[in-house]
Amino acid sequence: MKPPPLLSGLDSLLADPEPLRARRLGLVANPASVSSGFVPTARALLDAGLDVRVLFGPEHGLTGAVQDMLAVGDGDTPAGKIPVVSLYGERFEDLSPRPEQLAGLDAVVCDLPDVGSRYYTFVWTTALVMKACAAQGIPVYVLDRPNPLGGLRVEGNLPEERLLSFVGLWPVPPRHGLTPGEIARYVNAEFAFGCDLTVVPMKVAGGRGTAPRGRVGETPAWVLPSPNMPTRQTALVYPGMCLLEGTNLSEARGTTCPFEIVGAPWLDAEAAADRANALGLPGVAFRPHVFRPTFHKFAGQDCRGVQLHVTDAESFRPYETGLRLVKLLRDLDPSRFRWRTETYEYRSDVPAVDLLAGTARYRELVDAGESLDPWIANFPADVARFAPARERCLFYREGPPRVHVVGAHKSGKTTLASRLIRALVSRGLSVGSVKHTRDEYETDAPGKDSQLHFAAGANPSVLLTGRRSGVHSLHAEAPALAAVIAREMHGVDVVVVEGFRDDPGPKVEVCRTGTGRDPVASGDAAVLAVVTDRETTHASSIPRLPLDDVESLVPLVLRALGIGGGA
Repeated sequence: MKPPPLLSGLDSLLADPEPLRARRLGLVANPASVSSGFVPTARALLDAGLDVRVLFGPEHGLTGAVQDMLAVGDGDTPAGKIPVVSLYGERFEDLSPRPEQLAGLDAVVCDLPDVGSRYYTFVWTTALVMKACAAQGIPVYVLDRPNPLGGLRVEGNLPEERLLSFVGLWPVPPRHGLTPGEIARYVNAEFAFGCDLTVVPMKVAGGRGTAPRGRVGETPAWVLPSPNMPTRQTALVYPGMCLLEGTNLSEARGTTCPFEIVGAPWLDAEAAADRANALGLPGVAFRPHVFRPTFHKFAGQDCRGVQLHVTDAESFRPYETGLRLVKLLRDLDPSRFRWRTETYEYRSDVPAVDLLAGTARYRELVDAGESLDPWIANFPADVARFAPARERCLFYREGPPRVHVVGAHKSGKTTLASRLIRALVSRGLSVGSVKHTRDEYETDAPGKDSQLHFAAGANPSVLLTGRRSGVHSLHAEAPALAAVIAREMHGVDVVVVEGFRDDPGPKVEVCRTGTGRDPVASGDAAVLAVVTDRETTHASSIPRLPLDDVESLVPLVLRALGIGGGA
């Protein structure tokens, strides 16, 4: 069954624009700022009756027509003559709105896309707008959008503080695994912006809570967020291939496949492809390719090199691939290879590749002809160092929100779980459930056809009967709860889990005198309530409820899960 579509923060706001009603608004947007019906954000907000007073355009301009690192002028929109202010110019100071440009506004709405890579400047424009608005006491609403690389994988090193720039104004790895709204939360919380920030989340159509994390990478219809990001495939390779901007190799601007192709007039395409494939990098193959850019580096000249073909997006490591490919191409002809030394994103004091890599170490290793392996082997340590701050800013979790009902054997977990499910359904929520038992048992009646299929070796064996289905599977090891929920619970508002007490997530513990057993989760900070008929060793701050008081429990659960409908 096809899952319901993912809705952007803009779609969520348009469903309930009341928080911005009667406010004078500024809007930061570009051509990819559109609703699910492809209505530009400015028009959609105006059609919703909101008062948009000024438009702010980031790099490439409000229309997205300007190439990279070119100043964008102010102006008026053709329709409605709303003033347009550029947030990209000749000086670093031009990246932030000035106090007089914010004067008279009651709130600023930021609706800029991202491609999941630290170098992409739109998230840093949003961050600078947040800082400027914080100084003026103006609230900021960030309308969240997908990360086309997904929200699960993080790759690369953290940049050194001295090398922070507009291709990474605050420290995140090259592939950060965050949405624009989550980066806004990260910089606001970790670097004390003091911004009155509201992130309007992405949702699943028909659902009440935020979208599950496994869906934040969905981009069903691609709108170019910048002139040289024509497809999602471009975004997939960008965390590594953007490094080419720090070299004299062509990243194929001036062709239809920028960043997917690399080359130079002096390279041997066959040799480059053979050497690249010999690296044995996961999830990618390299094909010899000749191209002629119409503008930018080597305009009108034949460039020889390779095209990247991502064969497995799950295993593909874009940043490592880019690092190793640039080194390989440099080693093919070091006499003609050059690092870019011209001003890059407002910095002229260091080579551009140092800003992109976040360190001079990469350039030094390449120039010395040394192996990259020891340096790359340190990336997981940087990812681990970033993880706590990243975890604090996450807005979306894997699968729909879930609550665990835990307790000792025969404490009444099933009774409470069933009552909780009925109470949630009565409030209009769609509820899925997972029952955990540590005992192995047959999932189908012996002798039934589906059980005979399973016994014969079918795995899984699926039974369809009327409107019901059942899946009987045997796994090599116990399946992870999150994976089961992500696979089976499309479109569910909330999942009630009986058991899995060691998994993270909000929990309700049942403690019954008759069991004669101690609590199983008294030291777990995730316990939001204890349903009991006796004293327990849980923290005194955790609410205690009678065994049959499900009505008092439901608001606590809904609040913990961030779901409306608690009244």
